[in-house]
Amino acid sequence: MLVLIFSSSGYCGAVEILNVRHWSAPDHTRIVLDVDGKPDYQTQESENLLVLNVKKSSLHKTLPQNVFINKPGIKKISFFKTPGDNIQIKCFLDRHQRVDVFKLNKFQNKPDRIVVDVILKEAQKKPKTKEKKTETQKEVVIVIDPGHGGDDPGAIGKKGTYEKDIVLSISREIRNEINKLPGYRAVLTRDGDYYVSFKKRLQKARDVNAGLFISVHADAARNRNAKGSSVYCLSTGAASNEAARLLAHNENLSDIFGGETDIESNNESNPIIINMFQTSTINLSKIYAETLIKHLNVVNCLKYEIVQEAPFRVLKLPDIPAVLIETAYISNADEEKLLKKTNFQNNLAAAVSASVKDYFTTNGSKPPSDESIATAEYKIKKGDTLFAVAKKFDTRIDVLLKLNNMQLEDTILVGQDILVPAAETPAEEEDKSVKKTPSGKTATSSKTGKPMRRYTVKKGETLLIVAKKHSVTLAALLKVNNMKITDKLLSGQKIKIPEE
Repeated sequence: MLVLIFSSSGYCGAVEILNVRHWSAPDHTRIVLDVDGKPDYQTQESENLLVLNVKKSSLHKTLPQNVFINKPGIKKISFFKTPGDNIQIKCFLDRHQRVDVFKLNKFQNKPDRIVVDVILKEAQKKPKTKEKKTETQKEVVIVIDPGHGGDDPGAIGKKGTYEKDIVLSISREIRNEINKLPGYRAVLTRDGDYYVSFKKRLQKARDVNAGLFISVHADAARNRNAKGSSVYCLSTGAASNEAARLLAHNENLSDIFGGETDIESNNESNPIIINMFQTSTINLSKIYAETLIKHLNVVNCLKYEIVQEAPFRVLKLPDIPAVLIETAYISNADEEKLLKKTNFQNNLAAAVSASVKDYFTTNGSKPPSDESIATAEYKIKKGDTLFAVAKKFDTRIDVLLKLNNMQLEDTILVGQDILVPAAETPAEEEDKSVKKTPSGKTATSSKTGKPMRRYTVKKGETLLIVAKKHSVTLAALLKVNNMKITDKLLSGQKIKIPEE
């Protein structure tokens, strides 16, 4: 027996059913009915049959009576004219968990739509036969996120190339290249032509305990001459420039284009969320982004030679470094052709894979010991990253980490003093932000002339607590760190402790 389960509201007049589209994701199959106005319909469902009665409607002349789908959860749909100028749509279902039916309002170039999501039963998980790994063999998981998909094609080239197809192809190549690296494993957020919401993309990264998240896209601009690759990180404030702001705005509409109904808030006004993104995760993202740019420059010209920033929703991972790569301009005729070439896709994938390896191995071999290298103090400036400082002093990140007893995820702050190899100190820095220290000795404070050591601030510690803990005066602690009594300490922050 058929049971009435839903009645739509907002009927505004006769409508025509224009088109039928469908695609499958791992967890559902989606049917989309394009209509030329606000539809009024009722749905009835039995075990393997869903019936939609669309009031005051007609079929476009190109639509056949039967559309064979033969996808998981559904076999076909059929159209029937019924009395009163109504159209009845029968969906012949297969094994499924449930059916969700909802409307999507007209948006930009998308018409009003009736959407049928056939939610599939969870596939039985096959037992894994992987050998147990020791801690030293633990995999580093990289999540590769092909942008757009399904009802969201992304940018479209002059020759009709869809961004969603190109970035999926490139992402698969990136996955293959990363999987060739011992100890690394790549996972795709989607592996077919279907849309995945921002929420699910980010959850995927958390579920697999990802070490890095890379969202892959192809750029577009009204200026058909615009070309080149670029890399973006999350910005919790203003974008790097107007182009970056517009790009982020357009990308952030993907959930609407893709037909996502559970659209989460941007959270951009939430100070707690913003604070989370102002910690070491953004710094780590920038370090990787700079490494990626270096490798991309070998494959394609760069639109921007430095990392760009914008408030991309798909990069909002508080504890996982994340970047968005614009591989090339699909709106540029030459680069549209380039994006479709297998050789270019392979080269891009190889560049991304190489950048991943560089990032996680911090460019190298074991650094020289502290006793065998002359050091100098360098004061961190606005915009500095560990990668930028290493490049400035022609050294490696792992050398900086070793000299300063730091981890890659540690935050560096403006005004903070760190040790750098003195031998590679640029001449113009000698009398400014760099102070030389004797080889193999503890650095001394330029303000007190006394030896000092470095301490990593723990959660909940204040300046007063640290001073008491190390039996130094608060005044001495403030002086050697060039701080004020009102300054706050951050968990993980490196400060100097004077030896009194």
